[in-house]
Order: sequence, then C-alpha cells, then structure tokens
Amino acid sequence: MASAAEWSGARVRSAFNEFFQSKGHTFWPSNAVVPLNDPTLLFTNAGMNQFKPVFLGTVDPNSDMGRMKRACNSQKCIRAGGKHNDLDDVGKDVYHHTFFEMLGNWSFGDYFKEEAISWAWELLTEVYKMPGERLYATYFGGDAAQGLPADDEAKAIWLRFLPAERVLPFGCKDNFWEMGDQGPCGPCTEIHFDRIGGRDAAHLVNMGESARVLGSKGVSRHFVLGVSCKAPTHEVNMGESARVCGVWRCSVFLCCCNMLMS
Repeated sequence: MASAAEWSGARVRSAFNEFFQSKGHTFWPSNAVVPLNDPTLLFTNAGMNQFKPVFLGTVDPNSDMGRMKRACNSQKCIRAGGKHNDLDDVGKDVYHHTFFEMLGNWSFGDYFKEEAISWAWELLTEVYKMPGERLYATYFGGDAAQGLPADDEAKAIWLRFLPAERVLPFGCKDNFWEMGDQGPCGPCTEIHFDRIGGRDAAHLVNMGESARVLGSKGVSRHFVLGVSCKAPTHEVNMGESARVCGVWRCSVFLCCCNMLMS
C-alpha cells in the first residue's frame, strides 16, 4: 500500500472530490464551523448539516442547492458536545478528534445503493489502491422485534465484489443509522479494513475499541454509506465517516485509523 507521505491529507481530499465529480457530482464548499443560519447547532458536526434544508424539504427549489441532485464535499467539523461528542474519547484511541474534515458524496432523490456501493468499491480499490482482499462489508441484518427486514439488496450488491464470508450482517447498533427519535434514519452498510492482512478477520469486525486500535487485531471502519431515509425520496450519503484528520501528522485518516501508514 502507499505510504503516508504519498497520501497527504490534501491528496486524499482532492482524490475523493475529483472522483465523485467525474461521476456527475457538484462540489459543494465546506460550510463555516459555526453555522450561520441554523440555531439548532452550536458547531457544524457533520457533512450533512448544510444540506438540512434538502432533507427537511424547506430548500428553495430554484436555488443552486434545490436544483442539485448529486453533491460531494469535504466539511470541516467540530464535535465537542451534543449527541456526537468526541471530546471524552480524544487521547484514548488513534482516531477520535474534536476537529476534522468529513468527506461525503450525496444523492438527493437520484441514485441509490447500486451506485453508492459500486462507487465506494471503485474509490477504495482503484483510486486509493486498498487491497480488496483486506476489505469486509457489513449490512443491516434486520430486527424482527421492530419489524425491520434485512437489507438484502445491499448484501446482494456486495456479493458481486466480496466472498460471502466477508459480507457480514449486524443489527441496529452497528448498521441502522438514525440521528434521533425523529428524522432521517435507515439501514446503512459499512466497509472495514484489516490492517494486518493474510488472515480471516471477520470475527474482529465491530468488536469494539480493542479490535480497531491494537495492531495485532486491527480491523477498522472506513466508510458508512447507503442511508435510506424515511422520506418520499431516497437520499444517499457515502463517506459519513470518511475523515481527513485535522492533526496533519495523521495526514491520511479515513475514519478509524491511519490505515495507509506503514
């Protein structure tokens, strides 16, 4: 794999945005870290914040944002309070930060799981040159108690890229995204990377901090994609957890670990 020196934060960011612009996405600049017109947030804490008018249906349909069907961005974020509070975890592992950039590509009622998963695989294996034999995918396995079916569509797509033993079902805790009791929510699928390689690491996926951090057990989550909102149209966000670290010595930082470092 490439070294950290070859993949600086600037290169990771530009490669991500250029890739999705080649797929018909409009680049949307990072918003201010202190939202200008959103009294519900003290700080911008996710790449989706500036697209809230789209999700809530309040966007002017004649505005640039209202006409946009596909977007990509690198949003500067601060997480130091509220639901997404990383402050208590800083210094305890190698991937929590209070300031970081979140890479994301977005579909507003346009494409859905087929394109999101296929492009995620293409980005990781062909652009970032991550070895496919060290990637694992997780999908929502369903929840009978809540009447939620398994995401068999995402599973079927992943099986075109990965063997069945590396396509793993999980429950609501790991593979059902929701912001709160009300609002956008739905099954998600995630890609995990085995930092060691040459082994079967399926049993380490989603096994907590020790599995992600220890070099002997390191399996780390990189991308969350395929959020199916409970709305009249489907919205997709791939890259919910694709982060370029604000501490530049960790210059290649896609979500959980500096996986491209030696």
